[in-house]
Amino acid sequence: MKTNIIILLFALTFSVNLVSAEVSSHKVIKVIDGDTVYIDFNDNGIPEQNEKVRINGVDTFETKLNDSLEWQMKLYGLSQDEALGLGYYGKEFAKKELLNKSVKAEYTAEEKFDKNNRHLMSIYYNCNKNGKCKNYEEEVLKAGLATIYTKSNLAVQLKPFVNLDKIKAYAKKSHKLNLVLLNNKTGKFHEVDCEYAQYMGGAELVQKKVLEKLLAVSVV
Repeated sequence: MKTNIIILLFALTFSVNLVSAEVSSHKVIKVIDGDTVYIDFNDNGIPEQNEKVRINGVDTFETKLNDSLEWQMKLYGLSQDEALGLGYYGKEFAKKELLNKSVKAEYTAEEKFDKNNRHLMSIYYNCNKNGKCKNYEEEVLKAGLATIYTKSNLAVQLKPFVNLDKIKAYAKKSHKLNLVLLNNKTGKFHEVDCEYAQYMGGAELVQKKVLEKLLAVSVV
């Protein structure tokens, strides 16, 4: 009997945690890319593995060389620079729209977690006094920085927000970015196709000219 009560209490606690993650407002404390963020469900200011959220319904472009980037290049007829540029713009969009903001996260997929054990959620933000909020999936699609994840249960619902013309415009614009990979541990940067950089942990895609300005200021 005692064992059954303990199990019931554990189940109730777990359920409450899931509900709070869906309903309450929590801050986005880290952006991985345009469709993956950390939401501070624990409210301790530390991005923890169980707070990693894969935004449901959308697929933004990769920020590093991998099989997914190759697939995106072939699917949309993009060069490597263009695909990475779209990934860079997508991450910057997520940072501008979500980072350090309180958001409402809701489970909207058929499963609560993806194959990598990330929460599968929709994100609502910039809510007004009447409770009307922006939907991040819709906004990133309208901005031309994401495509629909076709296997998502939201694929049909989100289809009207896709903007292929803007995707093409950002791809063209990306040629001027001159992107490099910054090693946040050493402060050194590498070309995006550097073999060593591909296996480097903590690497971040940045504009070389912006990085050089920052380094010049730090030296002064």
